[in-house]
Amino acid sequence: MQPFYEKKNEEFRCFSSENMSFPAHLHYAAELIFVKAGIIDVTVNDQTKTLRENEIALIFPETVHSYLTKDHSHSILCIFSPSLTRGYYQPLCKKQPECPFFSSQAYDMDLAPSFDRMLSQAGHSLPISEAWLNLILAYLMSDAVLLPRNDQYRTDIGYQIISYISNHFQEPLCLDQVAQELHFNKYYISRVFSGRLHCSFHEYLNRLRLDYAVRLLRETDHNITDIWQDAGFESQKTFNRTFLSCYGMTPSKYRGKMPAE
Repeated sequence: MQPFYEKKNEEFRCFSSENMSFPAHLHYAAELIFVKAGIIDVTVNDQTKTLRENEIALIFPETVHSYLTKDHSHSILCIFSPSLTRGYYQPLCKKQPECPFFSSQAYDMDLAPSFDRMLSQAGHSLPISEAWLNLILAYLMSDAVLLPRNDQYRTDIGYQIISYISNHFQEPLCLDQVAQELHFNKYYISRVFSGRLHCSFHEYLNRLRLDYAVRLLRETDHNITDIWQDAGFESQKTFNRTFLSCYGMTPSKYRGKMPAE
């Protein structure tokens, strides 16, 4: 799993991911996933599709989505601010696609290589990456059926839970507090986690915190103590246990394996 959650405004990130799996979440950027190999289940709001090689999902901002790899997948993910797009800012922010899934084979043969070129420029040249991003969007948006954004989903308890935790995961947080803030019974919220998100409250919370911490490990030279505290973990023991369970190694070993810039 590569870290990709960010609650703050994010300009542009593009990276390759092996065996992507991540529970339902949302953020304020738009997102593209392109499957290079294998199979991955992608859920966007209430639509789920098994994406295979050369298939794409386009996720609009503030849309609940999740990923599940059961066997193997190799994907390219791009998370971007709508402000980087040329002519697509209003549709991305004000509309929603009737279907968020696409096949690159339905378009010009240049679409699939465009993802590789966008990835190759990530971290090197934002203007060039932005140009490839806009080319990809030009293909996809030309055929996308866009509907007025339906904000009724904001009243759904699942959306409210995900949105609240997404904005507060760095703070001390417990199930009682979430229940009080959202005016729901905590046992009802627990059932939502087990039934719809397929994990416990603490598993979900620690996954978001871990995702944020891994990004800091990869992209900053902050010391590990500052990182787990900034991510919201209550102790280094909890952080190390969660990290080891997900990555099979300690945070310091993970950082040591990262290639030098």
